[in-house]
Parts: sequence; C-alpha cells; structure tokens
Amino acid sequence: MAISGALVLPAFAQTQDPAITYSNGKVLLQQQRNDQAMAELRPLIGTNSAYAPEASYFYALAALKSGKANEAYEMLLQLQNQHPKWGGMAEADYLLANVLFEQNEFERAMSKLQELQGTKLAQDAENLKRYYLTRLNDRPKYEQLMRRYGSDKVVAQIYADKLIGGWYKPEDRKMLESLVQEFKLDRNRYLSKEALNRQAIDIALLLPFQLNQNYATTARKSQFITDMYAGMKLAQDSLQQLGINVNLYSYDTGADTASVKRVLETPEVQSMDLIIGPVYKSAARVAARYAAKNNINIVNPLSQDLEMAAGNDNVFLFESSAATQARQAATYAFQNFAPKSAIILYENTPADSAFAIQYRNQFQQLGGKIKVFKKIKPKEATATAAAFRDLKLEGTGHMAVFSDKMIAAMNATSLLQGKAPELPLITYDSWLDINQITLQQLDYLQVYFISPKYVNKLSPVSKSFTEKYVSKYNLPPSQYAYAGYEMIFYFGQMLHQYGPQFNGQLASAGLHPGVFYSGIGYSAPTQGNQAQPDNQYVPLLKLENLELTVVNPIF
Repeated sequence: MAISGALVLPAFAQTQDPAITYSNGKVLLQQQRNDQAMAELRPLIGTNSAYAPEASYFYALAALKSGKANEAYEMLLQLQNQHPKWGGMAEADYLLANVLFEQNEFERAMSKLQELQGTKLAQDAENLKRYYLTRLNDRPKYEQLMRRYGSDKVVAQIYADKLIGGWYKPEDRKMLESLVQEFKLDRNRYLSKEALNRQAIDIALLLPFQLNQNYATTARKSQFITDMYAGMKLAQDSLQQLGINVNLYSYDTGADTASVKRVLETPEVQSMDLIIGPVYKSAARVAARYAAKNNINIVNPLSQDLEMAAGNDNVFLFESSAATQARQAATYAFQNFAPKSAIILYENTPADSAFAIQYRNQFQQLGGKIKVFKKIKPKEATATAAAFRDLKLEGTGHMAVFSDKMIAAMNATSLLQGKAPELPLITYDSWLDINQITLQQLDYLQVYFISPKYVNKLSPVSKSFTEKYVSKYNLPPSQYAYAGYEMIFYFGQMLHQYGPQFNGQLASAGLHPGVFYSGIGYSAPTQGNQAQPDNQYVPLLKLENLELTVVNPIF
C-alpha cells in the first residue's frame, strides 16, 4: 500500500536546499522533536533528490517514536517500492520489524527479522525480538508463534521463561523438558522443584521507613522513601497486568547495621529473588557482604558511589554513578564538539574534583586535549570571577564547569554571553534551578546539562502516571516515585525473563528506554559490552525554544 499523497509535497521541496532540509530533519529527530522532524523531512519524500530514501527512513523513525506506527508502516512500504536498491534497506527492514511489533503483527515482524540473519544487524535483530517477545503475555498467541518459530532459540527460551514465570501447569512438563534438552538450557533453572513451583517473584525492600519513630518528626525526613515505595507499588500493578506477579516484602531498616543484620538472617529474606536497599552506606556495606556470601543480587536504589559495588558481582546501583556520568558526558563532548580541546573548571569539593578528574581522563583517553584544568572556590567571589575572566577561549572546542554554585554559573554564562555564545558548555542540570539565571539565557547559549534522573513530565505516559498517582495518593509524584516505579518495572522484568541470577544477561539485554527514563541498561559499548554495576545511560539535555530535549537519545 503506497502512502497517501498528502505526505508528498515535491513542489515545496524545490524552494529549499535539500541538504539543509535533510540536516535540519535529522537534528530535530535527535532532539526527539519528532512531529517537527516529520514536517521538515516531508518535502524530500517522493522527489528525485539523493536525500529522498534517507528522508523517508528518518520520517518513518520519527513517526514510530511519535506513536504513529501506521504512518511509519506506510512510509516504509513506500520506501521499499520507490528505492529498492537503497544501501540502507537492511536498516529499513529492521525498523519495519519494529513497527510490526508495535502493531502486534508478531509473525510478520519475526519473518522480517529472519531476513537480517547474517547481516551486521543480526544481533540487534535478536535483541529487538527478545524485547517484544518478553512483553507478549497472551499465551495462545505466543504458542501460535511457537508452532511457526519454535526452532528459534530466543523464541523457545522466552517461552520456557514464561512457563516457569507463571504459565506452568503439570501438563507442560513434557514440553519444558523438551525445550531444555533441545536448546541446552539450564536444567536447574527450568526443571527444579523450586522453579516449577514458582508462582511469583519475591523482592525484599530494606528501606528506612522509620515506622518506630514519631511520625510528626520523621514524616518530612522519610518522604523520599514513602514516595519511592508508592512508585514501586504502582509498578507492581503494571507488571501484574503484563502477567508478571511480583511480591514486595518491606523491612524498616535505617543506618543501624545491627538491625540490617537481623533482617538479613531471617529465613524469608534468604529465599528472596532480589533485595533492594538498604539506603545508607554503612548498612549497604553489610548487605553487600551478605549478597556476595549468599549469591543473591542486591540493588542500591539511590547511591551514585561506584565503590558500593566494587569487586562485588552481586551488587548493582540503580542510578548512574558519578564516574559513569562524567565518562559518558566526556564521550559525548569528544564525539560532537570540535576542535577536540576543552577547558575544565571545577569546585574545590571532593565530589566535584572527582567528577572533573573522571571527565578529564576520559576525554584525554579518547584523544582530546585539555587546555585548562582549574580548581575554583565559589565562596571567594573575586577569585572565581578572575578565573573565568582570564580564560582564553580561542581554539577551544567546549567548556565544562562542575559546580552547582550560583557564582560559578553566573560567571560562566556571563563569559560566554559576552565572548563566545556558540561555545558548547557542559555542566550539571542543577543550573536549571538557579533563579539568578533565566531559561532564556541558558537557551541562548549552547549549554548541555548532565541529567541522570531526567523525566519528561509532559509525555503522555508521564501524564497518565501522574493522574494515577494523584488519584491514589493525593500528591503529585516526586522524582523518587518515578525512580521507584522504574526500579521495580525494570528488575521485575529481568527476574521474570532470566531468573534471580540475571547477572550474565545484563550485557546482552543492552540499553533500552524505560517507562519514564530515557534509558536504562548495564552494558557499555565503550567497556567492551561487559555488564557494569551501574546504569550506563546518562541523558544529556539542551534547551530548544525553552523546551528541554535529550540530545543523546536511544534509538
């Protein structure tokens, strides 16, 4: 079926430079301004321009990301019909499979992915297949796929996962044994008595609810935990709708290591599939030792300190560590800013100094040059102003300033406004909350914000979540509520798909968009795709027309 003529306006295209139109469309797509990207690329479609095939492809990608799967599907069919010899047709086939999955056309999507076997996209095709099949919880429909694609190991293994994850009935024993034998699956995981009797995933929450203290004095102090728990409960509901049953067992643990030890020694905790918490460092260290001794995975919900997981394969940070944030930001700067030289200023605190050192080391390791690496003391206003005033910006690719103090932010923005408004600046997203600097000023400059906890509150899924949250708790969700939801939803699916020992599968699971977060994942291409102990995706934001956009989205 050819796409409707309303999408093709070649006469308009003649009034624009196709190269500029194409470039603008790609930039808008990278900024996740998908509807605008579609409008920009539309004039190139159906023309004789050399950009027409790629414009069609990126138009379809933007349509899919906008939730317009039908429009993406029609555009991809038109691309195949009009440009069958286009060199990027494998990418188009991959995108078409993605669209078909979104349209619940699983068999057609699987057929399309088979065409990518033996190509450079073969592994991506496997990951896409796994991503959507894991979310297919209609048993009759999945068994229909098994009849056609049962020789595919991914299809078969996910079916086995679903059986022991809640679908299993005694009459399934023969099928499960056959799958284990044919595909050499772990017999203990799939055929043990414990696996066959598993009805739900059990997660222990070791969090400082402070229920034994006076509520009037602790309510505000423990609000972040209450918010996180509320988000977790809503994620539990969402997983249940997907056919994934998760039990959450809550334990009130603070910084008292003795109470944490007592909880960890209880038989029910020792039988858990996953432990989330404790929050405080001393208690978290006790739990980490317990995790290593008993081979049970633990997720630290709030820490950004990579040392909490050092040398322990059973401990994971849900958030990106400060070290990962610095490295990912430096990598983006090296890949996107020219020349490959930088000026780095940082506050004289241990955290900011460590962040700046990680950033500098990564930038240099990639081949970049550091022109200035200077410590500042924002409390000394005159000296701080002089440090910025004396900078030589000529021949610099970008500037990085690591301080959340107002005096540092004002000096940096004032310098760039006066001397180099086009020079990229990387800094913390806390600058967005500094009242002495307007959003218009930050929008005018080329400022990139490191924002590991970013949630687009205006997205349809965020608005829906807010409505549910307010309806249930009479409060708007905080960042901790979003984090709690993402944590349970992500690890609940990992446990459902791979079981309690999911460690070895984290790398192959790759990076994927979360429900609210721009990305979650524990594999790093820059680290040889080995599983990492913390979230490896770090959103970088930029203001465009006073709207925050993610400049490094996961496609």
